[in-house]
Amino acid sequence: MNLKINNASTAAPEVSAMILGQNIEMCLTTADGLLSDRLRNPKFLGPAHTVTGVAPEWQGASGGHAAYDLVRGAGMMGSEAQLVRAIAPYTAPHLHQGKISVRAGEELECEIWARARHKPVKVVVSLRPVSDRRNPYDSAEVVVKTSYFARYSVTLRATANDEEARLHIVIEDGSEMWFDQIHLRPKNEPLLSAGIISEMAAMSIPTLRFPGGVVVNAYNWRHGTGPAHLRPRAHDPAFYQDWYINYDFGLDEYLQLALEQNIAPTLTINVATGTPEEAAEMAAYCAAWYARAGATPPQIYWHIANHPYLNTTAHMTAEMYADVVKTCVPLIKKAYPDSRIVAVMPSSEMKAEPENTSWSEALMNQAADLIDVIAIQNYGAGNPEAKPADQMQKLRADLAWLEPAVRAFVANCRQRGLRWNVGIAEWNYWTHASHWDGRQFEEQPQTLHCLYIAGMIRRFARLAPDFEVACFYNLVNCMGILNRRNADVEVTASVEVFKLYRPALPGTLATIELPEETPIEALALDNDAGRWLFLTNHSLTDTINVDISAILKPGAACAAMAGGIPYGEFKKLADPQGVLQNATYAREFKINSDKLQFNSLIEFGDDKAPGELWELLPCQIGPDAAVTKIELSMFGMWSPIDEEPHKTGMIAITRYGQTITIELSPARNVQLAPVTNSRETGGVDVRNIMIDLTPVKHGTTETFYTIRTGR
Repeated sequence: MNLKINNASTAAPEVSAMILGQNIEMCLTTADGLLSDRLRNPKFLGPAHTVTGVAPEWQGASGGHAAYDLVRGAGMMGSEAQLVRAIAPYTAPHLHQGKISVRAGEELECEIWARARHKPVKVVVSLRPVSDRRNPYDSAEVVVKTSYFARYSVTLRATANDEEARLHIVIEDGSEMWFDQIHLRPKNEPLLSAGIISEMAAMSIPTLRFPGGVVVNAYNWRHGTGPAHLRPRAHDPAFYQDWYINYDFGLDEYLQLALEQNIAPTLTINVATGTPEEAAEMAAYCAAWYARAGATPPQIYWHIANHPYLNTTAHMTAEMYADVVKTCVPLIKKAYPDSRIVAVMPSSEMKAEPENTSWSEALMNQAADLIDVIAIQNYGAGNPEAKPADQMQKLRADLAWLEPAVRAFVANCRQRGLRWNVGIAEWNYWTHASHWDGRQFEEQPQTLHCLYIAGMIRRFARLAPDFEVACFYNLVNCMGILNRRNADVEVTASVEVFKLYRPALPGTLATIELPEETPIEALALDNDAGRWLFLTNHSLTDTINVDISAILKPGAACAAMAGGIPYGEFKKLADPQGVLQNATYAREFKINSDKLQFNSLIEFGDDKAPGELWELLPCQIGPDAAVTKIELSMFGMWSPIDEEPHKTGMIAITRYGQTITIELSPARNVQLAPVTNSRETGGVDVRNIMIDLTPVKHGTTETFYTIRTGR
């Protein structure tokens, strides 16, 4: 297939980088992922355990000779404080928390805000493995001398990698103590995780929506200002689970981060439990903050509420919302003149499903001149149990509606003399995440997610200049594309998709000529760095040969991403055993004709080859037996695979009645790992096929896997 690109004319629209924006929602998992703190519930938010009296995530221990009470109103912010007291002589009460992720050699600062009663109290703080109470990694002592809350700090050094480490606080015999908060952070690391800061900088995020999301309906922006230790951790009435709002990363930190990384601020205002006057005060605070920082105030996007048309704590009629816009916007613009106002409406009205435009009509009739951008929310939805062909058909349908719907809506606006542009406040591809399953919106990005992201970005670009801004949900944890639930930051393949597009934006849209019937989607952009061409193949079976030689300049660079069938992993797999020390391990995907090829390459330049190296190919096996059979070809016969290693060059997997064959070159020892079911797998049963990559000699070893349908 020949591909022709017409050079962008002087009248060609410019595509804004704002279409690559992100969301951070300051609810439970996002806040914990953003912050460098290794402890959960460091400020002792209740309710307390009904038997022990200890705050959630914490445990007490004393052999029954101590009492624990989580006392409301006793903390520095008027919230809870944890009381620990001995009720028998010679008793040393404990307070501890487990499942803490640490790395060998790292120094951690334990910050304790506590007060003593009756007398000064010695406290022993230790970091230890869960299985060895006698030999901690490190320990230190502090003496709490005051009857008022004061800060105490000790440094603890981890001597091993440990995902289950414990922090122990042991109180002197016969004493009584109050704890307001306890933190455990890497020494000299800022409040925000250094790993998260680094990955955000690498993404060059153009705009970041804060503080959410549904959580904004209970968010008090003032709580996110001033010293972090004086900020509350509050219950979140906006969600119908027992979630909380973390203000340690608040408005001050957000503005500082945006300034440092050249992020255009996007702020959502609370019109449920907040008032228009509070919104105006927030805008004035932002203006004053930039003045104190000696920086020119940037343009700020102000989102007026978060989907108030849905049955949340901010639910209201269209007329009520139009009145909110009329009341809030003049106050915001007076306090912060360089404001861009984003109003919201149901996506169903843009889709004309049903034929109801009451919301947009109310805004057009009552607040038209106050609005710059009208925004919707949109989530594609996949079914992990559907057949791959059905998944792809659903994906294409989820993508197809956007362009014609936005063009029709914009045409109606222009016909009525409105200057409104269109945006999307939240968007993502939704498969596993749930409000009710207790996994805190776990959504592990997979192949379909990446295809959806690429498809949506292409459509945003094609809608320029009428489509102005979009914020992907979510950046960190909670359906996030950066995940941090331990000491490390996981960068998903979705991040890499955004990185592919970022250098091309802002850019001028060039037109591409494609055949009418093709699974190929294409986007071309021009900017000062050159021409950028993006191609996506949506076919599960067909390889499309595209001749782009006529449009490539000499020395042009290429990058490619690929994945297996939908719900396969769309990322490189790391060495699971961690045995590569002085070696280089790389894994890449290739698409050749009718097959998908994986290439694993190991290079080691010293005399010591790894003694054992296994690579994993995840295989979804549930919950409805999506995989019915896994077999090996041994001596020309197909036999069921078991947990013992067997040398083979071919693996057959029967999935949804279709056989998928994996060819190994050269033949390798293969065995099955036990079934796993975790957050990382989206709660789906997965059984890893383990492939022995141990090299037979020093130097370089290379292994190919070719995946095709049928035996």
